[in-house]
Parts: sequence; structure tokens; C-alpha cells
Amino acid sequence: MAPRDVESLLPRLLSFPPHPPPQVPLSDTVYDKEIRALRIVLNSVPANSFTGGVPNGGDLLDILHPSINTLPYLYVLLAHINAGKQNSLTVGGSLWLKATAFLERFDPVQVRYVGTEFRRLVTSVRDAALAGNRLIAAVRPIRSAILRLDPSSSCFTSTHLLFVRLCLQASTFQAAKPVLDKDIYEFPSSAEAPRTGPLPCSQHDTSSGFITDQTELSAALSYRDVLQYFMCGAMISMALREWNRAITFLEVVLTAPTKSHGSQIQVEAYKKWVLANLLARGELPGSLPRTISPQVAEQVRTLGKPYEAVAEIFKTGISHEHDVLDAYRQFTIAKLGSTYAALPLPIVTRRSSPDSDNHAETAQYIARMINSGQLSATLDQQGQDPQSWILRFATSANTEPRARSEQEQYEELARQASRASKLADHIRETNRKLSVSKEYINWMKQPKNDQTAQSGTGEPMLPESLPFDEEDIMADG
Repeated sequence: MAPRDVESLLPRLLSFPPHPPPQVPLSDTVYDKEIRALRIVLNSVPANSFTGGVPNGGDLLDILHPSINTLPYLYVLLAHINAGKQNSLTVGGSLWLKATAFLERFDPVQVRYVGTEFRRLVTSVRDAALAGNRLIAAVRPIRSAILRLDPSSSCFTSTHLLFVRLCLQASTFQAAKPVLDKDIYEFPSSAEAPRTGPLPCSQHDTSSGFITDQTELSAALSYRDVLQYFMCGAMISMALREWNRAITFLEVVLTAPTKSHGSQIQVEAYKKWVLANLLARGELPGSLPRTISPQVAEQVRTLGKPYEAVAEIFKTGISHEHDVLDAYRQFTIAKLGSTYAALPLPIVTRRSSPDSDNHAETAQYIARMINSGQLSATLDQQGQDPQSWILRFATSANTEPRARSEQEQYEELARQASRASKLADHIRETNRKLSVSKEYINWMKQPKNDQTAQSGTGEPMLPESLPFDEEDIMADG
């Protein structure tokens, strides 16, 4: 029977993990057995036992340490929140400070055993910030929680979606980048999917080894959740004027497998995809992504016709949308460099500015483009009068005013190589999982003639399926 008073409960709460750590670390088997036993005790203790005082004053939160005693600390936190003690969970209050500190300091291995409770705390922090109309206060701790649990952030969870929605609501776009800049490769493993390690506490090749249906570190995910995450990511990237990243997110939405003719969110993604391409490249690609289904392509183009009209108007230089007009002006100036090595500023003004006589404004606009890296050129200021200034375009990468040094080029290559290596690792792991999946094994059991008839290539051909139940959301706004 679990102890019910705080004084007799405390030794059990402090018993695991052993502190200081033993010279010989616990084996995975022993660690798993002891932490599961501790969780059984915690689940059997009445909530009011967690919120009671301790000898000499204070409460359990003053004795337990969030990064050492992660499980009992989390249970005590939730008990206080549910009981409404310590002024409940209000932004800036004592319990708020403890809750947000926990999200930045918890032991990520211990949390693998209390996924439901962990998500409940994240949601409570978000809800408290929403209730206090201080959404931005919850952004950093929730971001820290995502990256502390899984530094690669490569396995999609329900907390990812909660976080990007929060950033959109709080209009704190830059704060979302540490999560959005990390690519999603996997989704939580289902009960039938093989795991890369035998126990949650084991060392795993990828985070989907411990982010599973069993650990409940993510709520159940739907087809819509995935599309909404990438849609929110695209909207944040567009707000930051990171057009290429936005295009990547939008193409994930557009190419998502579907059994229908497309959803409303895919139509919205197509509209934004048109605008993002115009703002990034000055024109639309020759075609939609090749992996988009023909039915979805037809649907989004039919419902997105007005945006295709904007693309045509953009080519003629007539637009009433501020961003599109600004982008048109940028591309007009940049394209002059493909024809001329240098041009007097008055000519540039006449060809690009809405006010053909305001040469000073054109000079300021060009200076901003040069400083932001949007234009490879220099502005030769001969005298005080802008009418005498010359815009000289860079003739090679080495003559650009913002040309990168060899060290910068090396660092960029190293980043790309690291990203390619990570991608290769995830591809190998995905292939391994597919090779032992039930669908592939069933396919291998079929006669060779049936396999060839299905695939036509001799390559493995798995049934078309989604990682979640697809929803028809055409009626959604």
C-alpha cells in the first residue's frame, strides 16, 4: 500500500533515480523496472497527499528537483494545478514559475514514462497563458519542452501543432524557428510498428523509437493535424518572408496522400503556394509538384483560379497587393543586372519606382535590397545629388558586396553535408522498419507473379495508406 502522509511518502519519492548516481550506471532493464514501480506508487497516491505541507514548512516542490526527481515533481505540479493551490496556474505566479522551469529542466528519459502527464502540463501552461491574455509567455517553455524531449524534433507530435498554433496566435514568428527549422521525418510508432530499442529508456537510433503510441508522448494524430502543422509553418515562414521554406511546407500539404479530390486546407495551401512563388522567384514554376495527385491538382487549380490570375497580372507589372507589388519592383531592379553592368540611378527610378522623379527614395530602396542580400550590386554615389549616382551590378559571385568568405562557404557546405547525412540515416531507418512491417511481409508471401502484376517493376510495392485516418475536411472553413 502506498504511503498517504507526506512524511512517509517523501523517502519513496526520493528513492529513484539514485542520487548521486552510482559508479556503475543502472542497466536499462533495472532502470525500466524501478521507474515503472515508482509510477505505480505515484498513481496510487491521493492527490491531496501531494499538496500537503512538509515538516519545517514548505511543500514537496521545495524539496524535489525537477531534473532529478522528474516523475514525482511532475505529479506534484499537476496536483497543485488541479487543486488550485499557490494561486493556481497564473502567468508570473509561483506555480507558473515552477511549471515553466520544469519544462526547461526535466529529465527527458524519465518523461518517456509519463507521456500523458507531460502533455497535460504543456496544455495547462498554454491554457494559463491564454486565460491571462499573455500567450507569448508560454512560447519559450513549450519550445524548450519539445527540444528537450527530442533535440532532433524529427518525430511529429501533437505538441508540435500546439506550439505553432500558439506562435501564430501570439504573432511571435521568430520564436517558432528553432522547431520549424528542424525537418519532420517520422510519426509516432503504432502498436504494430517495430521499435529500434527494447525499452523506452534505451538508446534509440531515432526519436520514433520512444515516441510511440505506448509512451503517449503525443496525443492521437489525424490527417488534418499533420496538414495544419505544415500550413501553420508556411504561414509563419511567410510572415518572416522566408519564401522558400514556406514553399517547402506548402508542397508537403499539397502532395499529402488523399483518397478524395482534395481538402479545403489544400486549396488554401495552393493559393499561398502561388503567392510564395511569386514573391520568391517572380514567377510560377512550370507545373505543380510532380507527386501531387491528379485529382487534388484539378481541384486546387479550379478553386484557386483567382490566384492564378494574380500570377498573370504579376507578369505584366500590374498588381494591387502590397507584397506582390513590392516583389515585382525587386525583381524588376534585379533583372536589369542581366542586361546592364551599370545604369544611372534616374533610369532605374523610371523603370521601377511608382514615383519616377523620386531618385532619393529609389536609392534608399536599392540600399535596403543590397544590405538584405536581395541584390548583388553597389551604389556609386558621385556627389550629393542622387541623379548623378550609378548602380553597378556584380558580374560574379566574387564581386558581390556581400560575397561569402571561404570560411563561410565551408561552414555552409558542412551544414548541408550534416543535413544530408541525417536524411540518409532516417531513410535507412525507414527502410528497415518497412522491411519488417506487416504489409511488406504479406506482400513477400504472395506468389512472384502477383507481385510483378502489382508493381510492374520487381520493386517492393506496399499498399497505399496513411499513417492516420484520413478525414474529409472540404466542409471546413
